[in-house]
Amino acid sequence: MIMVPASKLDTLRDFYEQGLGWIPWGPEMPASIMYKVGSALMVFLDRNYLASESGIDVSATPRAIYAVFVNDKRSVDEQMARVEQAGGTITSAVRDRDGGLYSGYFTDPEGNAWEIVWSPVMPVGEDDAITLNIPQES
Repeated sequence: MIMVPASKLDTLRDFYEQGLGWIPWGPEMPASIMYKVGSALMVFLDRNYLASESGIDVSATPRAIYAVFVNDKRSVDEQMARVEQAGGTITSAVRDRDGGLYSGYFTDPEGNAWEIVWSPVMPVGEDDAITLNIPQES
């Protein structure tokens, strides 16, 4: 589970559900929104609630970049188009990257940073979890 402090849950809910088509996971809670992303669970929690519960200063935007792996390059293009239509900010356009990756980066309305990525070495398995497929040298 990845917990992300959030100031405007309604704005994030609109962005991820209406804009990107994500489906909430678990019961509806007033101070959080949960999404199943592959085999991980992403939870946006009310910033004040999380600070109170954790004792951690969460006043700044988290300094992490979250990556969602997809099955093919077309899925990267489709997801990034949805991000732009939903009002996300593209920070690095989709392109071929080192290691055979194909990806793009964006931020959501609260500045949380994401990468949508296809990898020939880390494909998505049938259970939506990342697998490792390192080519064997002959």
